[in-house]
Amino acid sequence: MDWDWEPDEDETHTAYHEAGHAIVGCALGAQIDRVSLSQASAYDDLDDGLPSRFGDCLVNWGRVDPNQAWQQQRELLTILAGPIAELIYRAEDADQIDLAAWELDWQQAQQCVRQMHAQREMQNRILRDAVSRLKQLIGNPPVWPAVAALADELAIGDEIDGERVAELVRFWWRRAGY
Repeated sequence: MDWDWEPDEDETHTAYHEAGHAIVGCALGAQIDRVSLSQASAYDDLDDGLPSRFGDCLVNWGRVDPNQAWQQQRELLTILAGPIAELIYRAEDADQIDLAAWELDWQQAQQCVRQMHAQREMQNRILRDAVSRLKQLIGNPPVWPAVAALADELAIGDEIDGERVAELVRFWWRRAGY
């Protein structure tokens, strides 16, 4: 019997997205409680407007003082790391970011920058700067190999605990000499 499955690009994109959140969050000092992909395959035939695949990454910062700029910055970078990791995997430009597809991430990022600065122009600058920094950071070692390794594990389908995410970060950072 010859099995011929089409690769599921949505699942792969979601795996890179969630891996971006997890790896960057862990590298910035968060505890990752878990990261997973979920399939709504039982409901795939329904035309209810819900995504057929989605992911989840639970980032635990512990006790956070929202008035500390460095805490706000690491939270913003972690929020945006998912969309940027997916963007890099898709080999797209930041101008091609589909805001509707990442609506929850963008809402969280905007809420975060509103806490960082009151002026809209400055908020937009902070977001642009964060996206630019993340494209450089995520697209290179040690971050990119760690993101790719976690995305591969996520594609297998099992939920991944925070200790495994931390192991990947330690492994790839050591290989890069950090």
